Amino acid sequence: RTSRGCTSWHARVRDRRTGTMRTVLACLVAALLGAPAHGFLAPAAVMRPVGRSAPALRSARFQAAAPPSLSATGRRRTGLTMTACATIKPSSNKSVREHLSTMVGDLANKIEQVLGEELELEPFDLPQDLVRVAGEVDGAMCVIENSTWQTKNFRKVHIELATFFNSAGDRSGLDILHCVLFPRHEVVGAQIPMFGCDVVCVRDTVTAAIVDLSPMTREKKLSKDYTKVYDEVCKGLTDFEEPRDIPEFGSHIFGDRCIFVRPSGAEECEQFVELCGEVLRLHCYQTEKLTDGYTPSDDDVQEALEGQNLYCEKQSENEKTRKILEGSFGVDWTERYMTTLLFDKPVV
Repeated sequence: RTSRGCTSWHARVRDRRTGTMRTVLACLVAALLGAPAHGFLAPAAVMRPVGRSAPALRSARFQAAAPPSLSATGRRRTGLTMTACATIKPSSNKSVREHLSTMVGDLANKIEQVLGEELELEPFDLPQDLVRVAGEVDGAMCVIENSTWQTKNFRKVHIELATFFNSAGDRSGLDILHCVLFPRHEVVGAQIPMFGCDVVCVRDTVTAAIVDLSPMTREKKLSKDYTKVYDEVCKGLTDFEEPRDIPEFGSHIFGDRCIFVRPSGAEECEQFVELCGEVLRLHCYQTEKLTDGYTPSDDDVQEALEGQNLYCEKQSENEKTRKILEGSFGVDWTERYMTTLLFDKPVV
């Protein structure tokens, strides 16, 4: 792979910029919901080789529980009832994916496609109660699905999908996608940034969409190798009508190519999906190219470790994420979830 020239790479990218994406379906009213209160163990890495085809994210162990039917009494519940999704009796076998809005589903498909084509994925197994998590509060339900892998250069590749249901068991209209690639700092050093992507869709509108390559260097700058390819590959894809301000916590970690927007209509939603696919693909390509035969120095490893620790610390300061989780899951569970799964620091 690393022998491919830059010209052929750009040709491949241009060839992929064909076709159209589906329009955004309606998202209804947001709901705050719950999940297991008993906590979980740190993810245990189990290596099982898989092929280079698109990752089998929707295998039997990722089958979703459909929106559960409420109790026959229909009474509102007081307090927070939390339960593992496996204990909920589904009313059908539809997956979480089938309940997502079109834009969020399209983006999940794009990410999975690129990962399967560009990386040698091996499963990174989670405790069963974290693969799919569901909870109920005041008759409303949230279902979260976590998918994780690892590669020779990435200690964890994580996709989180969440969809919410109202007291009638119908979609309430809040859909969330979260994806992060955590590099192996001891293998790649500080030259490889962290890919991150988040989308929130509420009430028929994508209210927030961000994609970034967060530098791990002390200078918080992407290398010239990255910026040159990024600017050529993503030309024409980074302009949106309604850019959003980077939050304070993100100003410490996000890169100068960070795109944070509120897409205007179906066309910009399609554009954002295409942009994320291109950024992820060039990231996978550049990671393999720059690390082929590379051995980081001790200082390089330390710099990468500091950068990744800072990234995890600052992301955990995201008050919007924390408040939603705390309101739904409780303070203790939220802290464990954010520091053990969402933004776990590398083990030294």
